[in-house]
Amino acid sequence: MSTNKYLIVIALSLILLPDVILANRGKIKILEKLNTEKAPRDKMKSEVADKWIRHNQMVDLVEAGYLSRIQYLAFKIGNNQNLEIDQNAANTMKNFILSASFHCIPDELPDGVESEDNQGIKASYYFVFHFELSDPHTNEIISVYKVDAKFTSATRLTADEQAELALKLLDDPKMPNIDQIESDIRSKADYTSAKINYNQPGQVANGDNKGMITVSGIRNDVIGEAKNNPISRFELRCEKGKFTKTNSKKIRFEGNEYFHNGPNKISFEYETYRCSDYDEDKNHDKFTLVQISQLAGAIDEKIVQEQEINFTCGGYDVYAHYYAEGFAEVEVVWRNVQIVIPNDESEIPVLDADGDYEGDNIPVPYAVKIPGYGKEIYYSWTEDEYEIPEEIKIKSLIDNSVCWIDKTEDGLNSCSIEKIPGGEIQLILQFDLYIGEDVGQGEQITVGTDSEFPNAQTFPWLKMESSIIEKLRTGHEVEKIISNQNGGRLKILFKPL
Repeated sequence: MSTNKYLIVIALSLILLPDVILANRGKIKILEKLNTEKAPRDKMKSEVADKWIRHNQMVDLVEAGYLSRIQYLAFKIGNNQNLEIDQNAANTMKNFILSASFHCIPDELPDGVESEDNQGIKASYYFVFHFELSDPHTNEIISVYKVDAKFTSATRLTADEQAELALKLLDDPKMPNIDQIESDIRSKADYTSAKINYNQPGQVANGDNKGMITVSGIRNDVIGEAKNNPISRFELRCEKGKFTKTNSKKIRFEGNEYFHNGPNKISFEYETYRCSDYDEDKNHDKFTLVQISQLAGAIDEKIVQEQEINFTCGGYDVYAHYYAEGFAEVEVVWRNVQIVIPNDESEIPVLDADGDYEGDNIPVPYAVKIPGYGKEIYYSWTEDEYEIPEEIKIKSLIDNSVCWIDKTEDGLNSCSIEKIPGGEIQLILQFDLYIGEDVGQGEQITVGTDSEFPNAQTFPWLKMESSIIEKLRTGHEVEKIISNQNGGRLKILFKPL
């Protein structure tokens, strides 16, 4: 197969495999400056000044020799498919730096003194190079490599002779190589934890609400992320909702986006799921952060963090507290009322009024199209089929009388958020209150927000305020107090579950 045909095959392979991860090769720059330490000036005036003069001359020679061998060191350390030595890498491209330091401990016997342990040995020299691999963006040390040796001599060595021995260490087998360096980088870049937070906790999951999912705390810092040369990639996944940027349940980001743009955090807009689409586990979505690549290749997917974020399904306890001085005081509650008010009504399913829905648990919101009348929209659902409330407090304020609520299927009880054709979103809330001398014998005093019953203690509320609608849409607590012309008061409280 010719080279051109081979390249065509590769190109076609990448086209056919859209999920292929093309990661980046990490770049390492060897710093040209060798960190050394010379003898201080006061030693130049001592009896052994010659030793320290030669020592400082030797240090100069080693510095020069190291600089001249930078390219040789780059060649010796080598490259592989994941890492390369790049001495021309710009600050925005280099992922790691390799710096070196050199030290020498000379030990020379004075004239006329012989070593008791090593006959004929006049001097010994200990040389050591330390190579430090670090991340220039976080200043974190990845690893330190030590190359050292001790040489003995029958004579005191000149500066040139010492420098020659010291520079031989750069050929020592203990010098770091690219595979060892890669192993150390991978060990440090082992991401096993992170934080996943949502800025709208407890939000109603209605398929419209949105918020920001933020990933932070990946280790202390991600490692080696150059601004223009990322070496790690992640994928954030959710199970129910979706990320608006990708219009899907997953979104990818690179380590440099996380490290430099955050810094050390990254956020994505998330759109909630619809509770009505799920029969179980409705009240949370599960987010999973996965590392999908490291250095110049894909890796076995590694879960960094899993996090469940809780949502609500529009569940409220709806309280109604009625008080009319000298007449009656009643407090009731409708438990677990599901309320879902979407932003876009065009997406609400429309049912035919002629359909048979008896026994069906139709998820809200939904609309019913009534021939000759129009479309009614229902935004809430009550557990009790007849919408009968639970009594908390019921008391007649008239002497020798009692109050009760008709809890039969014929009772005029209701707790429903709806909209009739040509109308506005409103709450139809009422309880069928009676007052008389004995239970079962008395006057019907239906209390509520509907104005349909002329003898009722009505508190007309024909249009929900936009601020209240928005609070219910986002799962917040709402309180509304209404007074009527008879001096009565009705306090309605929507308390999120």
